[in-house]
Amino acid sequence: MTPNEDVTRILNRSTGQIDRKAELEKLRRNITILFTDLKGSTAYFEKFGDAAGLLMVHRCNTMLSEAVERHGGRVIKTIGDAVMAAFEDHAEAVAASIEMQEAITADNKDKTGAQKISIRIGINYGLGLVKSNDVFGDVVNVASRVESAAAPEQILISDTLYNALERSDRFRIRPLGKFALKGKADERDLFEVRWREDGEAEPVAAHSMIVPVPDLNARVKPKLVQVRNDGQTRREFEFPTGSALMGRTQGDFTFPQDNAMQASHARLSVESGQMFVEPVGDAVVFFSLVGPYRLQGGDVIKIGKQIFEFQVNAAALEMASLTGTGIREISAMLQHSVAEVVSMEADQKHYSVLEGQATFGRTKATHVFSTDSAMSRSHAKIYHRGEDFFIEDTGSTNGTFVMAKEKTPLPEGAIVSLGNQLLRVSRGQEPKADRAI
Repeated sequence: MTPNEDVTRILNRSTGQIDRKAELEKLRRNITILFTDLKGSTAYFEKFGDAAGLLMVHRCNTMLSEAVERHGGRVIKTIGDAVMAAFEDHAEAVAASIEMQEAITADNKDKTGAQKISIRIGINYGLGLVKSNDVFGDVVNVASRVESAAAPEQILISDTLYNALERSDRFRIRPLGKFALKGKADERDLFEVRWREDGEAEPVAAHSMIVPVPDLNARVKPKLVQVRNDGQTRREFEFPTGSALMGRTQGDFTFPQDNAMQASHARLSVESGQMFVEPVGDAVVFFSLVGPYRLQGGDVIKIGKQIFEFQVNAAALEMASLTGTGIREISAMLQHSVAEVVSMEADQKHYSVLEGQATFGRTKATHVFSTDSAMSRSHAKIYHRGEDFFIEDTGSTNGTFVMAKEKTPLPEGAIVSLGNQLLRVSRGQEPKADRAI
């Protein structure tokens, strides 16, 4: 019996229905899904304490929810400091997102430092399974992935929403390039809604970006800068031919004193202004997170000194999405957490993500590692949306890293770990470009 068949059997047995397909199909229709995520909330909690932090999140979510309702949408759920909303009118979803950004900006006007909060927003239009109190299916999955590609103060929309809006001149929208869904065969176009009148948002810095728009990156020349803490001059590595091989003794750039590096270790390349890293053979290459990263089963992550493997029941998540079943419900049916991280130390200890979000830190987290001096008090979080789990650094000192298993895009600011070398991705500024629709 395959994993999908096993999960289907459990769902059918627990619900007492042999085939719910016809019933569920009646609930599928086009709808627009919007996700928001607060940035700066971790620093706020650290600075002002839990009580003040909870009040701040509640106040911000209330402002965002009111914007949703004013534009005819409904809030499906709040997930910590995130909001998921649904709209029947796709144009009103975009209008609501602009109002949200304007409201948060106005609220920040007289604030400084850790008092300031920003949001990133992602919106998608498509077919979903619409229940009375929730929405499931691919429309939710894509919306969460679009939001994960956004930078703070940015509104990103999918290609399907862009196409639905193409006869409108209500918004200013610019193309950003392609981003990955479940693999290179599923690359999709991504667009930014320009909501400011007095300037641009920061360029998108997402691990899911594959090929940025050439016109926006014509003068961008990414390079690697060695990260040092001893005050000595740092080396810079540029790739005039588009790619370079790095290793201990072989390649365009060598590190003969680094015994932790293989003879040929990694290939770095630049394509249309986007940098990529690819391990050579079985070489170990890590990269740090500068935004959310969508986890897949078998991914290896490094938090402080801890190294974990992410394990997920993908068949259960897919079936839950198709049948409109929540993660808590399906975990209970399976009598096992749908997702967890497993220590790669000898003890192979398991850390569950059963509640849909788990945090990792030295003193303040779902999973605490009090003796790990390399881990910040609040270091990283793993959370669930749609069929996906994401990992995100929460303002740690030493960063959160993921192992590159294949050719992987690197956004500006990411640090690549090769042997004992730490190399930061540095880029120039993108030229201005946008268009109205």
